[in-house]
Amino acid sequence: MLEGGGNPWRGLVFGMTARAPMTDVRPIWRAFDELGLTEAEFTGWWADGPPVSTGRDDVLASTWEGPGGTTTAIASWAAEPVGCVLADADGPVAAYAPAIEGFQPERPFAAGERVPVAPGRGWLLAVRPAPVPR
Repeated sequence: MLEGGGNPWRGLVFGMTARAPMTDVRPIWRAFDELGLTEAEFTGWWADGPPVSTGRDDVLASTWEGPGGTTTAIASWAAEPVGCVLADADGPVAAYAPAIEGFQPERPFAAGERVPVAPGRGWLLAVRPAPVPR
């Protein structure tokens, strides 16, 4: 992540961001705060039984679970544009991509909908909101 700011999508699946001030990381850090990632537990794509998967070996997913809900970063190593369906242990899950300046547009994805991923790019997706206290 040091050379030229690295690849922000691939970095996230390893739990990393670029370093300031070489790269303006404020938009992604704001997203981390809004999604509650600083208080969440990170599980990398390499873990046994990751909380969220893409169904593809060339699109990796790592997940934060915490008080703010579940958030997943996905990144592609595919040579061409691909689509993946996000799933947890119970099956396909819906996801929401918040707008993050210079990183991704806002976009919802229904459960079972293919998430398009360009080569060398990815998404930061809210998969499940935090439970509402009763």
